Amino acid sequence: MLQRAYGEDCLSRTQCHEWCQRFKSGRTSIEDDPKSGRPSTSMDDDCVEKVLAVIRQNISRVETVNKEFYLNVLKRLRAAVRRKMPEA
Repeated sequence: MLQRAYGEDCLSRTQCHEWCQRFKSGRTSIEDDPKSGRPSTSMDDDCVEKVLAVIRQNISRVETVNKEFYLNVLKRLRAAVRRKMPEA
């Protein structure tokens, strides 16, 4: 019945059983559980500006900006981050 009502947006049978068990065990929220592991990084305006500054420093007016250029910039950026934050 759920598949007929919701089509592709329907939860799988396994997911439905998991959610039913969660609510039977006392869960009251439909929010996702917090994820474990490495936290995601924020791409705020300051972070974007810093990356753009690195790119601008490494580009000349005659250089073509292509995938090889970006790959080279990202490698240098990663090396700079690792020098400043070796644990990252």
